[in-house]
Amino acid sequence: MSPVQIKGQKFVVAFIIDITVRKNIEVTVNEKQQELERVAAALITTNEGLRKKVSDRTKVLQEAIRELEKSKNELRLALEKEKDLNDLKSRFISMASHEFRPPLTTILSSASLISEHVDTYNNDTREKHISRIKSAVNNLNDILSDFLSLSKLEEGKVHTEFRRFDLPHLVKEIVSDLHLNAKAGQEIVYHHQGNSDVLLDIKLIKNILINLINNAVKFSPENKKIEVNTIVTEQTVSFEVKDQGIGISKEDQKHLFERFLGLKMRLIFKELD
Repeated sequence: MSPVQIKGQKFVVAFIIDITVRKNIEVTVNEKQQELERVAAALITTNEGLRKKVSDRTKVLQEAIRELEKSKNELRLALEKEKDLNDLKSRFISMASHEFRPPLTTILSSASLISEHVDTYNNDTREKHISRIKSAVNNLNDILSDFLSLSKLEEGKVHTEFRRFDLPHLVKEIVSDLHLNAKAGQEIVYHHQGNSDVLLDIKLIKNILINLINNAVKFSPENKKIEVNTIVTEQTVSFEVKDQGIGISKEDQKHLFERFLGLKMRLIFKELD
């Protein structure tokens, strides 16, 4: 209201504003605001639910991926084990053929010589060949005993039996037997340094030396020299076989001292008394 004076008379001017529309709009805005808040709350609840579902599904997926990776690794290990077993069997057959050949050749050669010269050989010569046959048969028996223990070989276990023996005498016997397998003009020369008496597993040493010297004979050309050396010190025993052959490939060198396929042979040399 505003007072006003006109020609000495007092008047009052009143202004009336109708706010009904504004109030209606405010009510509508409040209602819409509340509805928006309810919708927002519902969306938040829904979003949390979706987030939880996504998290649960993610956990399930991650667990499935872990199980799949575990199965994949188990399958890979199984395939590797199967491959190793197949390689083991293949090398077993190859090694069996390789190990049997030298003693069988010795037996056949000595038996043939005795048969061909039965009337001309004296007793000493005949007994020498018979002794070679017996030695080769004993060697075959040792190899067969190892072959029949396949489970022990696959597990990489071996029992060493140490005993004292004359090393040069053993090597000379092996060299003498393998001379029968030598090619034309081949010569096997043996030298020893140090003490003769050693404490080792004679069966394992014998098989290793037969293997190495026989390979030298097999892969060296005719009219070539093969050198065999043994060196005994206070703490070690060394074996050297030198030939004129093609050598051993790097791929096969890692299997050089494996005994019948699965076993990484370690020669344990005890200090001599």
